[in-house]
Amino acid sequence: MKKIAVLGSTGSIGTQTLDIIRANGDKLKVHSLVAYSDRAKLDSQCKEFAPEFDGLISEGKECLIQAVRGADVAVIATRGIAALESILFCLDNGIDVALANKEALVCAGELIMSKAGENGIRPIDSEHCAISQCLSGHSPSSLSRILLTASGGPFRNTPRNELPSVTCEQALRHPNWHMGSKITVDSATMMNKSLEVIEASFLFGVSADRIQIVVHPQSVVHSMVEYSNGEIVAQLAYPDMRLPIQIALLGDEGGYCCKPLDLRSMSGLTFEQCDFDKFPCARLGYDILRYPSLCRTVMNAANDVCVERFLRGKFSFVNFHNIIMNAVEYFCEEAARAELTVENIRNFDKSTRLYVNRLIDGE
Repeated sequence: MKKIAVLGSTGSIGTQTLDIIRANGDKLKVHSLVAYSDRAKLDSQCKEFAPEFDGLISEGKECLIQAVRGADVAVIATRGIAALESILFCLDNGIDVALANKEALVCAGELIMSKAGENGIRPIDSEHCAISQCLSGHSPSSLSRILLTASGGPFRNTPRNELPSVTCEQALRHPNWHMGSKITVDSATMMNKSLEVIEASFLFGVSADRIQIVVHPQSVVHSMVEYSNGEIVAQLAYPDMRLPIQIALLGDEGGYCCKPLDLRSMSGLTFEQCDFDKFPCARLGYDILRYPSLCRTVMNAANDVCVERFLRGKFSFVNFHNIIMNAVEYFCEEAARAELTVENIRNFDKSTRLYVNRLIDGE
């Protein structure tokens, strides 16, 4: 029985992780549950799964370290960089990390991957899970490029001149996936692809110029890998996050968790170039790698503030890129002088949020 710590248990990925544990009760057991602040939902989960430990991040972040002690696998489904120390603790103590959090690798990829060892990080992400499967059994030296698929989000067919007036409600209507509000907005701006380019670069040791974003509106091909002989290997499945969760926890051993894919019922699978002019945030994953490492934290924190303001109806959809790059340029010199440490990541995260809030407010 694998003992699973679930950090972020009441969110979308956390609850789907519990679906997988529930369906594989002979192989998986809940070791601990941590939520941000939803005590009622956490108590309901505790009643069903009887974990050895539970806690709320809002009552103290020390619960994140306590939760992973004694676990075999830690599912990191928290937002932001809250669980960064927990990830590093796991890697230092032989606890496998199943990572559903994009921000950790974006902000601290060098720190995390230097400790990851042979087991690496198990990605709970449809694209990176697909890439890892496509790489299985192949020599790393034969890899030509990674083809990172993107749905294109809810505004793929929206004329560019209409984007300034799109609303939060429209952005949250993703055509294929049911996700939390933050990542759904990131999908609408295509910022999520920039974060995933950076993740893929760290996870698979591939430079960003060998990672290509490919828009695939049906979200059936979850990513592809092209090899030097011209072969392209793809992973296909209906959009269902339970599949990468199950693969992260059980590999190929888990019971079948998703609806079988019936290609005969599909009218066709299509692929398009990413329109970086229309969605400039999709280009940031490439551009930011030319800046000092801590500028990735600035980019991430600035985007977080923009998303928060947009969700409150206080920010225009087309202003994301300009605000993010303003913050990156503002902190660039300071970031170049600072070492990449957990403390500095937290300091730049805090400073960026204060700066961007003042910038948006016109102060």
